[in-house]
Amino acid sequence: MVTSSDTDVAPTENTEHTAADIFEQKAVRLAKRERLNAASADRTGGAYPVGVPITDTIAQVRERYVHLGVDVATGDRVGIAGRIVHFRIGGKLCFAALQAGDGSRIQVMASLAELGEESLREWKDLIDLGDHLFVSGEIITSRRGELSVLVSKWQIAAKALLPLPNLHSELRRDPRAQPLPRPHCARAGPPHRVRPRQG
Repeated sequence: MVTSSDTDVAPTENTEHTAADIFEQKAVRLAKRERLNAASADRTGGAYPVGVPITDTIAQVRERYVHLGVDVATGDRVGIAGRIVHFRIGGKLCFAALQAGDGSRIQVMASLAELGEESLREWKDLIDLGDHLFVSGEIITSRRGELSVLVSKWQIAAKALLPLPNLHSELRRDPRAQPLPRPHCARAGPPHRVRPRQG
């Protein structure tokens, strides 16, 4: 079984995107979209397939397997979809976190042993943060106890053309998200004075 000791999905650092960055990322993503569409013979594939064979929601999977311990292979297979909110590429093992519309998340693990060389190479080449991704595979937990899907099959459900927004910087610019001023206490004493250091 493929598991991970120290390489479960960690939050990626949010950085502000300049207009030039966004333009460049969009161009790269458009090229990937063209590759996906060119490789698809009909509307069941490509960058925006008509449907994907989902068997469960992420929330259902999390609720059903909440009791699992550390480093467990269940033998149960599911088909889920969600938006990629974290993504890390390794040599023989890659990680992503999928998020559903209700906010529930799950880790997915793509391994060379399970996918094969060609499919893993396409995973690394074609997937970006923000894409909607369908995966099917076995429910497992990692050595750190993280509930995961060990991917045996995957498909882009909808290709994102723009990077995910940096919500933290947007909140900093939004006046509604600024902290409220501290209320003044009627019994407050005189202002605190800092004494200069002696010697």
